[in-house]
Amino acid sequence: MNRPNPLLRDHIQKGARILLVGINPGLRSSQLGHHFAGHSNRFWKLLYASKLVTEPIGYQEDWRLPEWGLGLTNIISRATASVDVLDQQEYHAGLGILEKKIRHYQPRIVAFLGLTIFRMAFYNGNTGSPPLTIGPTHRRLGGASLFLLPNPSGRNARYSYLQMLDAFELLRRTASSVGPIKKTPRYERDRL
Repeated sequence: MNRPNPLLRDHIQKGARILLVGINPGLRSSQLGHHFAGHSNRFWKLLYASKLVTEPIGYQEDWRLPEWGLGLTNIISRATASVDVLDQQEYHAGLGILEKKIRHYQPRIVAFLGLTIFRMAFYNGNTGSPPLTIGPTHRRLGGASLFLLPNPSGRNARYSYLQMLDAFELLRRTASSVGPIKKTPRYERDRL
């Protein structure tokens, strides 16, 4: 079931340059009420190192991402210890919800955090799907361009930190083609 997680809110504003989409919250994130709160998750470090954000922030400040034109959500809101327990119906339902969010908020780029999420959402988990590569895709969803990033979880041994950083930097460069990512002062953000 893909019921909203009352403790883990989306952080996005209309016209975001990039909407970052995770698979689902881990148990720690769900308990703490903040995205990417796992001890070994490299998400926050990668955002800063790639210059997608201009100052180091951690999971406790996930709500600040709109200051940099970024948004954050998950395709499935149910918290689990592992993505292995998620089923195709949850991905399918989540994709429909995600498309509605994209149409409402109108981000220019939607970046999926992991090849698994993309394969499950668009190819029904079929391992015989075309090979997927990190970076921009030819697909669109709700009018937005889609981009693939490696999953920053510490469990992802397929990509090194440097490979992940290269992908996040490519996302920043790709996003710069739709205008610079600039920090919105908090007082402006609060009035939006």
